[in-house]
This record gives sequence, C-alpha cells and structure tokens, in this order.
Amino acid sequence: MAYFVGLDLGTTGLRGIITDSEGTIILDIQETISSENLYHGYENLPKGWHEQNPKSWIEAIYRILTEITNKLNLLGLSSADIKAICTDSTSGTILAVDESGQPITPAIMYNDLRSQKETLSIQAVTEEFSQKVGYQFNASFSLPKILWIKNQVPEVFKRTYKFLHANDFLVGLLSGEFSYSDSSNCLKTGYDFIDNKWPEFIAELEIPSEKLPNVVPSGKVVAKTSERLEELTGITSGILIVSGATDSTMALIASGATRYGDIFSSLGTTLVTRVLNHSLVRDPQGRIYCHILPGKKRIYLPGGASSVGAECLQAYFPNIDFKLYDRNALDYFPTEALTYPLVKKGERFPFINLDAEHFYIGPQKNESQRYTAYLQAVAFVERLGLEVFESLGIEMGEKVFTIGGATKSEPWLQIRADVLQKTIYRPKIIEAAYGAAILAASTVIYQEDLSKASKKFVKPQLVIQPRLELGEKIEKHYQRLRTQLKERFGIEKEIRR
Repeated sequence: MAYFVGLDLGTTGLRGIITDSEGTIILDIQETISSENLYHGYENLPKGWHEQNPKSWIEAIYRILTEITNKLNLLGLSSADIKAICTDSTSGTILAVDESGQPITPAIMYNDLRSQKETLSIQAVTEEFSQKVGYQFNASFSLPKILWIKNQVPEVFKRTYKFLHANDFLVGLLSGEFSYSDSSNCLKTGYDFIDNKWPEFIAELEIPSEKLPNVVPSGKVVAKTSERLEELTGITSGILIVSGATDSTMALIASGATRYGDIFSSLGTTLVTRVLNHSLVRDPQGRIYCHILPGKKRIYLPGGASSVGAECLQAYFPNIDFKLYDRNALDYFPTEALTYPLVKKGERFPFINLDAEHFYIGPQKNESQRYTAYLQAVAFVERLGLEVFESLGIEMGEKVFTIGGATKSEPWLQIRADVLQKTIYRPKIIEAAYGAAILAASTVIYQEDLSKASKKFVKPQLVIQPRLELGEKIEKHYQRLRTQLKERFGIEKEIRR
C-alpha cells in the first residue's frame, strides 16, 4: 500500500495527515506552536504589522515529522512506504533566506499591511498586467512586502538569496533546496500564470529575478526529501515532494469541488468563496482574483475573501452556549433583524469599502433572535458574493461544497442552504492538509487527474437541501439588507458589471 502526507502550516500550528491510496486516514497529527515561540523577538509591532518567528516553524515541522516516523513504526509501517509529501500554507506570507536557507527576516504574514506606499508604486507600473491577469495588487500581497524590504532595509535585501513564501520554506526544510515555489503561491508575488514567467515590470521595480524563486505548476514533483531530514526526523530520504498551493486552494481540493460551476465556501474566521470556471475572470473593481486548480484540466478559481465570518459570533456573543443557540436559531429564521456582522472596520468582498462598519437593526431584547440575525447575515453576505460572480458572467451550478470550523453547526448550514437556495455538501474531512495529501496522490498514482483522485478520496458527510417554502420570506429580508448596504456603503454600483 502507498501512503501520502499532507502538511498544512497555519497561523498558529502545523497539521500532518497521512492517507493510504484509497483516501483512508492513517494518522492525523497536530502540532500547536506557542505564541511565545511564534512571536519571540517580534512583540509590540507597529499597527498593521504582523510577523512570526520562522524558527518556530522549523522546530514544529521537525517535531511533527519525528512523531509521524514514530507512530508509523508503532503501526508496523515505515516512512519508506510514503510515496509523496505535499505542503500548503497561508497565502501572501513572505520571508527572506540566505544561501543556506537560514531566515534573515521574520515571516511577514498574510495580514500584514505595512506596505501601503509600495503597493501604490506597484499599481503605477502594473495597470496593463492587472488587466491581463484580472487582479490588482494590495498591501496583503507578497510583492509589496518584498519591495518594502528593499526600500526600508536595503542591507537585508542585498543579503537575500531568495524571497520565499511560507510554503516554499517548508519545501526547503524537507528537501534542503530553498529555491522552489509553486504558481499558486506566486500569484501574489506577481508571477504571470498565463505565460508562465516573471513579468518585465519586476525589473522596473529593481527586484532582481534571481532573488525570486523558481516557479513550477502546483501538483508537480519538485524535489525529494533530504538525507539531513532523515537524520533529524527519521523520515526516509528520497521521498517525492509535490509542489503545493495556498491553504485555501488545498481546502477547496479537500471539499470535493471538481466540476465547472461547483461553488466552494470556506467559513471560518472569515468567509472565502470561489467558483470553478472555464476561463479567467477579470474584475475591474479588484474584488476577486483567480487561482488555477492543479491538474491536467485548466480550471480557473475566481474568488474573494470577505472580512465577515464566524469571528462575529465570538466578538458579539462571547459567553453563550453556541450549541444551544444554534438549535434555537431555526425557530427564529428568517428574522427581520438585520446586521452587517463586521468585527473590524473595512470590507473587501463582496464589495470594497474601507469605511464599512458593523451595524444592527431590529429587536434587541431576545438574545436568540439577535444571534440568528448574525447567522442569517453571514449567509446573506455569501449570497451577495455569488451575485457578484454572476454579474461578472460566471455560470454557477446548484452545489456548494463547504468546509471550515463553522460548518460544524448544522443549523447554520441549513440557514445558508435556505438563503442561497442551493444544496450544500459538507465533506467528511474538512482539513487543508487532507487536500495536500489528495494532491500528492493525484500526482503520483492518478496521473495528475485531480478529479479522479477526488472521487476516490472525498466523501460527503452531510448534504443539506434548501427549504423552498421559505424563499419568499428570505427574499424580503435580503432585499431589506441590500437597501441598507446601498444607503450606507453604496453597493449597487459595486455589483454592476
């Protein structure tokens, strides 16, 4: 039997999932990284800065691989039975390394916004490029952060061998080769995924191309595990390393969405929505951008990330029994209470408004009804996002494949199905690391046929049908919310083509 490893480096920890070639999970291991280690040396940062200590990642990956080795041995297996490893991490996180692969900067995280000035400089020379690839650069992207290092700490820029994304760094730790990246992670660094090259404007920014990683498509064999890794962790040297993708792309793979028109939603702290599409989608307003699904078939993944999500429940209902309130929610849904459930100021999808703020209109006395309004509101935001896709000419099917911590709430899944009037599928396994294992298996034993691998691996755990009889009541409240958004944030112009 062949085994495959998926490694997912998240914001606060590392997860490793080992499957066999049938998709059965053999091991599922989590390694939490303490805040003390993650932020050691990078405390008390200026507002808008978010950094982590990459040395904590090194320690975590060696610990988790050692644990994998030991637990496989206890099961009577060997790491020599592992055919391939694939990794993923947060999109837009960047760090600089020297020629030996040692970090010479902290990891500047995906939500770091220090590079506002550099973003404007990049936008000034990328208008034609943005029209070509269908997205605009913003301060959360990797490229502005690289330009910030060049402008603000030129001595570090000069010493840099390669600027690597978090996922590239994982590949380097596995292989000893700190020079490779994948086309998915490089999207936010300006890689031209249409012509498969670093574009000419990079030189205009005076960023030498040799400081950028060598790019391969996601889902290709890029390297092998090193002898040093075997010495440190027991993981056999010579195991194939498959080029990965961003964490949200791996989550989509884990969801089972594989066909044109399939809708993918990840509902955790925030809401991320994508649709599988046959062509590149260009949004002149810059709300969405397109990744590409790994595999032989070219499938584009136009999508957007809202600032709204399950975070609002923790913020506005900090001390409640969530399971109890979830059960009560269906008794109050649909509710006349309206809210736009932002926790922080500013929205990026389904509309862009840096001044957008939380508001609540409606009954205040009944806490259960108020709670239901927030579940309903997130579903309304999800629907509005689908309308943005439709306004851009994207054809969507009737299936929504969803993952994320908030999908554990079945009442909330029902509310979302009712609002969207679409069937919702929640897979049995909802982890990005599982998507990475699927991609590894797809590359090695399924001849890069991701759809075939997905059918073998992914099984729906729950299917929620919409209640059609509620459509009229829901529509009334949804249109009331749209009116509020038009008056407060001017969204009508945002969703026109």
